[in-house]
Amino acid sequence: HFKFAHKQAASMGNTSSSNNRRRQHGTSAYPAQRNRAASSNVANSRISSTVNSSVVTAASSINTEQSSASSTVAATALSRPGAYSVTRSDQGSQVFRVQIPLGVQPGQVFEVLCGPGNSRSVRVRCPNQSRGGNYLQLTVPPEPLTRAQMGGMAALTSATGQGGGGQVRMLSEVLQRNIEQQEVERDDNMLHNSTAPPAPPTTYMVTVPQGIRPGMQFAVDVAGQRMMVTCPAGVQAGMNLRIQTPEQQQQQQQSSLHSSGGANSSTTSSSTSMQMFEVIVPAGVMPGQSFSLLANGQRVLVTCPPNILPGQAVRFNLPIADKSAPPIKQLEYEDIPDGWARTIRVSDMKIQWVKTKNDGDTVDTQTTTFDVKNSAYTRKLRFLEGNDPRMRTGILELVPANQSSIDSSVQRNGKQIVSYAEIAAAHDKKKFEDKAEWFQMICRDRLRIEWNEGHMKIKIRRAHLLHDSIEAVMSLSPTDMRKIWRFEFLGEVAIDAGGLQREWFQLVTEQLFDPDMGLWLPSASNQMAMRINPASEISCPENHLIYFRFLGRVLGKAMFDGQIVAGHMVRHLYKHVLGWPITFEDLEIPDESYYNSLKSLIGMDNIADMCLDFTFLENDLGENRSVDLIENGSNIDVTNENLPLFLEVNMKYHMMERVKPQLNELLLGFFDVIPEPLLTVFDFQELELLMCGLPKIDIEDWKRHTDYKGQFERTGSDDRVVKWFWEIVTEEFDHEQRARLLQFSTGTSGVPSRGFSVLQSNDGKIRKFCIEGIKKEISLYPRSQ
Repeated sequence: HFKFAHKQAASMGNTSSSNNRRRQHGTSAYPAQRNRAASSNVANSRISSTVNSSVVTAASSINTEQSSASSTVAATALSRPGAYSVTRSDQGSQVFRVQIPLGVQPGQVFEVLCGPGNSRSVRVRCPNQSRGGNYLQLTVPPEPLTRAQMGGMAALTSATGQGGGGQVRMLSEVLQRNIEQQEVERDDNMLHNSTAPPAPPTTYMVTVPQGIRPGMQFAVDVAGQRMMVTCPAGVQAGMNLRIQTPEQQQQQQQSSLHSSGGANSSTTSSSTSMQMFEVIVPAGVMPGQSFSLLANGQRVLVTCPPNILPGQAVRFNLPIADKSAPPIKQLEYEDIPDGWARTIRVSDMKIQWVKTKNDGDTVDTQTTTFDVKNSAYTRKLRFLEGNDPRMRTGILELVPANQSSIDSSVQRNGKQIVSYAEIAAAHDKKKFEDKAEWFQMICRDRLRIEWNEGHMKIKIRRAHLLHDSIEAVMSLSPTDMRKIWRFEFLGEVAIDAGGLQREWFQLVTEQLFDPDMGLWLPSASNQMAMRINPASEISCPENHLIYFRFLGRVLGKAMFDGQIVAGHMVRHLYKHVLGWPITFEDLEIPDESYYNSLKSLIGMDNIADMCLDFTFLENDLGENRSVDLIENGSNIDVTNENLPLFLEVNMKYHMMERVKPQLNELLLGFFDVIPEPLLTVFDFQELELLMCGLPKIDIEDWKRHTDYKGQFERTGSDDRVVKWFWEIVTEEFDHEQRARLLQFSTGTSGVPSRGFSVLQSNDGKIRKFCIEGIKKEISLYPRSQ
C-alpha cells in the first residue's frame, strides 16, 4: 500500500510552477526531506490502485542505474537454453513529495515520474479533501529488480555403492551422515515397535454388588479412597471388574492425547480439534493385539492396551475438522469389506495397511509361507542424502504390506501444512472431481512458492527439446520444482500464458514413453499401458537412470500444476506410486499368459515333472539371458514344497526387482514434487485419471468394434442384457465412470488415437473389446480378464 500526506501550497509560486504541466496532468517528484515529512501536520489515508484496489499503482519499469550490471548478465545468460531462477530483491521503500497538478479534482488519477532520472512512472488517485496545488507525500514500494541465475545439472547419487546409468558413487562424508541418520531412525523404530509393554498401571479387582445393573453406580473403597464406579455394559452383579483410580485414568488419557498428536502435540493444526472415541474391544482380541474399525469415516487401527479384555471399553483420540463434535463419541462396528485397507494407527498417527474381515478383525498375514490370496507387498522408499543437495537419493524395496507406514500429515520445516483431519475429510469425498479439486487447491495455495518469492524461466530449443529439458529440470532443487514455471521456445515469439506449458508436458512425455526411445515397452495385454523396459540400460547405457529421474519429476510437476501427460502406465506402477499393496493377481495385467502359467502350477500333483528351476529367461533386444530368482536358483528345482516360494519370488521379480533401479529413480523424481500423504485420498485408477486426464470416448465407435462371446455369441448386440449394458454406459455413466470401465476391462483408461478398431496387444494382434456372457453360477458380478 502507498501512504500519502498532503498540505496546502505555501505560495502561488508553487502553484504556478506546475502550470506548464497542467494539460497532461503529470508531475515529477523528489525525495522528501525527513524533517519536513516529520513536521508536516497531515492526515494519512489509504489509497487504492486501478489494478488491485490501491490508490497508487507503479508501472513495471527497470531502474537502469541500479540494475545495469545484472541486466547485462541476464541479457547474455537468458539467450541460452536452461532453467533460470528469477528472484526479486528489495532495495527499500522510497518516499517522494509531489504536487497535485492544477485542475485535478478528488478521485481523478494523475501521473508521477519518480526515481533516478524520472525513470519510474507512478499513477496516483487524488484523495478526498485535496485539490490541485496541494502537496502529497508518497511512500512507493521498492522497485522490483530481476536477477537470473542459471544452475548446472545435478548428478544422481548411487545409494548402493555402484555407479552407472548416470549415477555417481556416494561421497564418504555423505555416506557417513546417512549411516548416522539410519541409526537414529532405527532407534526410533525400535522404541515404537518394542513389544515390551510399559509398566502397567495399578489396577484393582472389585465385585459388582447384587442389584447393580449396567449403567448404575456403586461405591468401593480402594487405596484409602472412596470411589464411585459405573457398571459397564455387559457386566452383571457378582462379576469381577478391574478398575483404576481417577488419577491413573487421567494420566493415561493425557498420555494417549500426546501420543496421538492431540491437544499437547505441536503438530496439531489450529483448524482442527481432537475428538475422543470410545469402542468396545471385540471378542477374541487380547492385550497387545490390534483390531480395525471405522471412526469419523476413516479406518482406524487400535491396539488393545494392557489389562483390557474383550467387552471392555477403550478410548482413543483423532484430529477432526468438525469442532462441534461431542466430547466423547461411542462407536459401533460397521461392515468392513474383506481385503486390504488403509488404516490410521492411533498410537503414532501413521497410515498403515491391514487386511480385514467383515467383523473388523485383522487377518494375520505375517506367515513364513507365501499365500496367493492373502499375501501382499508394498514398496518402501527410504530417502537418503545425495552428493548434491538438489538431488537426494534413496533405497527401494518390497516389504510385507502390513509392515510399511507413511505420515498422515504434510509438514515443511517443522510446521504442519496439511493436517490429517483435512486429508481424512478429502478422502471422504465421493466424486473424483471433488478430490482432484481439493488436491489442486492444496498444491496451489499451500505448497506452491509465491511468484514474488521466486519463479523459474525454462528456455529450450524445439530442435533439442529433450536434451534441453533434461538439463534444465535436472538442475533444479525440490523447492524450485514447486515454483511457478514459465516456458520459452528460443527463436519463437510467444508469451507463455499456459499454452506453452501444456505443449511442453505433452511433447516431452510423448518422447519419453515412445517405445523407440527404449525406456518403455507396451504391456503384453494392452499396447496403451506402458511398462518399464528392463533392458533400458542397453538402449541408453550412460544415462538411462537420468531419464527416469527426469520423467518422475515431470510427472510430479504435471500433477502439481494440474497438467496432463501423454503416457499411460501399467496398473502396478500406479500402485507403486501410491504405495498400495501388490498381490499375485497384479501379474495378470502386464503379462496374462505368464500369470496363467504360474497359476496353473497351483494344485498340480507333482510339479517336479515340469522340470522348473528358480530362474527366469529374459529377452534383451533379441538375446536371451537367464536370471536367478534366488541365490543359486539355476541349481534349485521347483517342487510342491517350495512352490509358494517360487510364486513369491516370481511376483517380486516381475513387479519390482527386474526394473528396481529405474523405478527407484522414477519415484524419487515424483516425490521431489508431491508429498506422499496427499496421495492417500486417491486410488490407483483415480491417480491415472489425474495424471492422464479423462479420455475422449466415442461410444458409437466402442459399440461398432466390440465382439460378443459366450452366451452372447449368437444374439450379439441384440441380446437384452447387452442392450442394458450399453444403455447404462451411454445414458447413466458419466465421463469418469466410462473411463473407470475401460480401466477395469483393459487395464488402462487410454484409447488408441484411431479408436477401438485398433485396440491390440504388444504382439501386434488386434484384441477388440469383448463382452462375454457367463452363467450366474460362475460369478454374480462383472469380472475382467
